Amino acid sequence: MTALLAGLRWDVIVQARNGFYWASAFLIIIISALLLCIPEGARTNSALWVPAVIAINLQITTFFFVAGLILLERDEGTLNALAVSPLSPSGYLAIRTVSLTGLAAAETIAIVWIGFGTGGSWSLILGGTVALGVIYTGFGAAVATRYDSVNALLLPASAFVALLLLPLLPHFGLAPRLPFFVHPLEPPMTLIRAGYGVIDPLEVTFGLLGSFGWSALAFVWGRTRVRALMHNMRASGGR
Repeated sequence: MTALLAGLRWDVIVQARNGFYWASAFLIIIISALLLCIPEGARTNSALWVPAVIAINLQITTFFFVAGLILLERDEGTLNALAVSPLSPSGYLAIRTVSLTGLAAAETIAIVWIGFGTGGSWSLILGGTVALGVIYTGFGAAVATRYDSVNALLLPASAFVALLLLPLLPHFGLAPRLPFFVHPLEPPMTLIRAGYGVIDPLEVTFGLLGSFGWSALAFVWGRTRVRALMHNMRASGGR
């Protein structure tokens, strides 16, 4: 536990040094300003707006931030050093998941409060937000380990994120919802929607179980890919 707390503290310092918190503050300002430009009457349907805003915004703070950190640490040789440290791949990814998901949750609270007020069931809204953060971080780590540079990562990562956002189609009534029940983002978005409407126990149960299941799968996939990357770097002398 002490090692994990120390690792979390160091991860926060690394993110601060690399300007992640300034980037997050910039996102809050820009997205909030854009939302406030929309007439208040058009923003009254929070159940429609908020899940979409959170799903789109979190991909930056979690998926792309974790990918950037992994590529940075790969270039600097930090991952090679971590491969022979007491910190396991699970611990490494857990630290990164907690720090980035916490940042994403704080960012979400600020944006939603500014754009839509404090109404709704925040336990469900934050539950869905945390699940999205864990899923995005796990997937981001898994995808990032396959590439050596940001330029090589950018196109495939963008395509991957576009696929993750497909549940926005049924969310906006552009496609039937049934085929998307097995999609990773549908359960967290269901929880967030439930936070702004009549709470259906079946919907909430699906949201909770699905969010937990996909969060676990995303974490395991990310951990497996991080472990493989650390092993390969150790075997190749850090290259």
